[in-house]
Amino acid sequence: MVPSMSKDIFVIVKIILSGLTAAALIFFISALGGIDLKKNSDMISELDRMEAEINASVEGDIDRRIKKLGEVPSINPYKKFYCAELAKEIHEVSYLTEKQKMLFDSFNVREFENKAQKLVMLSENSDLDALFNELEIVKRELKNSANLVANKRKVLFRQKIAYIVFFFVLWVIVYIYYSRGIIKRVKA
Repeated sequence: MVPSMSKDIFVIVKIILSGLTAAALIFFISALGGIDLKKNSDMISELDRMEAEINASVEGDIDRRIKKLGEVPSINPYKKFYCAELAKEIHEVSYLTEKQKMLFDSFNVREFENKAQKLVMLSENSDLDALFNELEIVKRELKNSANLVANKRKVLFRQKIAYIVFFFVLWVIVYIYYSRGIIKRVKA
């Protein structure tokens, strides 16, 4: 009875040891490739959240915010105030695209400042047509950002699945290697 029990324990030790070895190999291989698996996993959940936020903005949040401003006044002091509020809303909505650019390391502070200055200039001139054109541009940028986020998420998810499959393949290979190679069975 003792030899069969030690044999079972030995098999369990080989399984655990081969799993740990495979995990270490995956870690080192991913590190050599410049990939942080934990960071990528966290980024997938962040991209999911960002994609949902962008889609919510595109699908109605922007229109709801614009309707909240009310009717467009025709008298100039009120029209200028309306334009300033509209420019503020456009700036806040465009922050989502800038957030996506920050996440993908393509954020340009100068470009963001130029957009803000352009919105201020348009609101000072009470140019509603240009502000609404700018709003349409922001909507298109948001749709593009949602597509970029979805594509990045797909790439990271495929990469995660590939490493999981690679882990199990390595685990089996290392287990077979340990069964036949370095660790030999003890004969009783």
